[in-house]
Parts: sequence; structure tokens; C-alpha cells
Amino acid sequence: MKLKLTSLLLATAICAPSVYADTPVQLSIPTINLPAGDVSGVRVSALYGRSHNVKGLNFSVLGLSDIDNFTGINLGLFYGANRTRTSMKGFELGLANFNGGTAKGADVGLVNYTVSNFTGAQLGLFNYAGSLNGLQLGFMNATNHINKGIQIGLINFDRSGTFVSKDLPVFPIVNARF
Repeated sequence: MKLKLTSLLLATAICAPSVYADTPVQLSIPTINLPAGDVSGVRVSALYGRSHNVKGLNFSVLGLSDIDNFTGINLGLFYGANRTRTSMKGFELGLANFNGGTAKGADVGLVNYTVSNFTGAQLGLFNYAGSLNGLQLGFMNATNHINKGIQIGLINFDRSGTFVSKDLPVFPIVNARF
């Protein structure tokens, strides 16, 4: 009995770190991650996939890739879209890129939306950042406040005002604050 208990405890101690180790390759489909866990490497999400932490290369195919914290390159292929709930650092390319928290890097897509602070470049038809440090280049650009940056597009909206006047929130072609 004592030998079985000791063997069980030893096996648990040896295997426990591998349970918490990052996965080098993961396939995500609706409600299933194969294998489960955080990813440091490559992740492919088909239709819909949800993961907590991903570092590396992420592909969303025909659907939505949903990640809490992301660092690396996020590619939406064949109508793929990217959603990061808390923090994104890196490069995102997709039909739509949605960041629920902060983002640092580059977003390229038809629609790029960051709820909080965005630092870097947003390139798309519609770009939104809670606050902007960097560049928005698109048909329509919007922010609550440009900290340091520039908006280039047909319609540029800054809730805190434009470089022309604090009372004028919309300015065509170029709006900036440095």
C-alpha cells in the first residue's frame, strides 16, 4: 500500500509540470482545443476557437479566433476574424480585428476595433481606438482621444476635438496631435 501511494505521488509530481506546459501546436474547433492549454507555437482555429494565451502564429479559418492574451502574428484566412479579449501585441490581418483591451502593433483589416489604448498602426476601411498612439489609415477613423498620432482618411473623428478646435470632433483627410 505504501509503495503504491509513493509511486502515485511520484508519478503525479513528474507529470504535473507537463499539464501546465504550453502547447506547441493546437487545433481549435467549436468547444474543443486539441490539445488543451496555452499555446507557444502555432494555433489553427476553424469556424470558432477559444484559447486563453497564445504566443506565436495563429490562423483563423472561416470564422473567429477568440483569445484572451495574444503575442505574435494573427492571420484571418478565408473570411477569418480575430478577437483578443485583454491584450494583443503583434500583427493582425483579417476581415475584422477586435481587441477588447489594449493593443500594440499593427491591425490590417476591413474593420479594426480596439476598446482601450492602441499603439501602432490601424489600416482598414473603418478603424476605432479608445485612445490612439500612432496611425489610423482608412476610409473612416475614430477615437475618443489622440494622445500622439495621426488619422488619415475621408472622415476622421476624435471625440476630444481636432487639431483645428477642441469643439470640432470631425475633420476630413488629416487629423493629428503631437
